[in-house]
Amino acid sequence: MKRSIQLLFLFLASLGNANGQQTDAASWYKTPEELIRDIYVTVSGKNSESINWQRVRSMFVDEAVVVLRTSRDKSNQFTVDGFIQDFKDFYGHPAVKANGFEEKILSMRTMIYKDIAMIATEYSATITGTDRPPSLGVDLWLLSKCNGFWKITSIVNEVIPAGEKLPDVPEWKF
Repeated sequence: MKRSIQLLFLFLASLGNANGQQTDAASWYKTPEELIRDIYVTVSGKNSESINWQRVRSMFVDEAVVVLRTSRDKSNQFTVDGFIQDFKDFYGHPAVKANGFEEKILSMRTMIYKDIAMIATEYSATITGTDRPPSLGVDLWLLSKCNGFWKITSIVNEVIPAGEKLPDVPEWKF
């Protein structure tokens, strides 16, 4: 009987992988910084098909809230799946489709307390292969530990207008 249960478990696990589903182990991060560094790398690519969207999805808790600047005077709230769809739509724009897209962390500040973390990143975003200078932005990430591993619970984003700089922020003290 024990052997039958083990075989059933192995079969079900392999079925999930055969359907292209990623195991949870591939989305486990031991530190919040590791997770945040990886999401910037993961959403950067030559085209939408080069991005592992399941991996991106696995970085979030199911109920995560994403609020992104979508124009100069407007932000929109997304679910994780809406955030991913917005990224896929962005990769459909002709210049992005032809050249790809890259986001890089320029600086990162982290505060961790027990099973929660807050990370502020300043980043650059660019459509690769274009003459346009990269745009700059700030992402504020909230994370929590789920079953011993870090997951994103929320993002709030703001674009830094050309010529502006972020204000100096004293070190976080708690």
